[in-house]
Amino acid sequence: MNDQTVRELGAYLRWKRKEKGKSLDDVVKETRLRVEILRAMEEGEIHSLPAPVYARGMVKLYLEYLDSSELLPQYEEFLRVGEKGTLSGTPFAKPPVTRGFKRRDNRWIVILLALAVVVAGYLLWQQKGTLGNAIDRKAQQATVEAQIQEKEAPPPASASFTAVADEEVPSPEANSESDDLSWLPGHDAKPGSPAAVGLKQLEISASEPCWLQVTRGGQSLFRGTMKKGETRVFASETDIQVRYGKPFAVTVRWLGKDLGRPSSQQKVVTILYKADGSFSVR
Repeated sequence: MNDQTVRELGAYLRWKRKEKGKSLDDVVKETRLRVEILRAMEEGEIHSLPAPVYARGMVKLYLEYLDSSELLPQYEEFLRVGEKGTLSGTPFAKPPVTRGFKRRDNRWIVILLALAVVVAGYLLWQQKGTLGNAIDRKAQQATVEAQIQEKEAPPPASASFTAVADEEVPSPEANSESDDLSWLPGHDAKPGSPAAVGLKQLEISASEPCWLQVTRGGQSLFRGTMKKGETRVFASETDIQVRYGKPFAVTVRWLGKDLGRPSSQQKVVTILYKADGSFSVR
């Protein structure tokens, strides 16, 4: 192989690069080869390359990038001759341009993408039930909190205990004692009666999920949702107040006496349990 043959090989590499629509800067970024090395190969100045042991790898990388690996044997012949310090006169046989190039097999990429889609679908299906339950819990909690905020809004100045129509509380004309809750199921205890004197604690049991807020002297003892079948006990020597999101879903014992459900209505209700055994709607 002589200098003319090497220049023809370089010109062919330059033509292949331009055919791919790549500049030298593009090749530098994609192959990490220095631009001086690329120019030396395209100009046929193989003697400007590093030692043959390194030059082989550079030439092989560039030929693979240009899909021209079939030229590697001719370059290796030149590099072997370069190691001996002589050049041969082997002519350069330019390979066919329109055929003889090996296509890359990309089927494995399609297979990997298909597997990724299958795995993602399985994981999504597996988590569907968990996500649905979480969304339902969030929706239920948001509904209860909205009802509570609505009920906590201050009433008009002219409103009285008898104006709370949505909680269906009897008017003063129907019952002169505002603290008398005998109209509620199980609320027939009278302040100071023997049945009202017992353990200094409030016991709440849930037959269905129910949101509560329990306060004592302005301090919050509990705020959250009780689960079905759950029972909570709050010891108290003083008055204790409870706000029920679903009063029909719980039963109450105060000072050792069974008071039944706070209300049979599906309305938010707040009840103050007094230390003397009585209780009243707030």
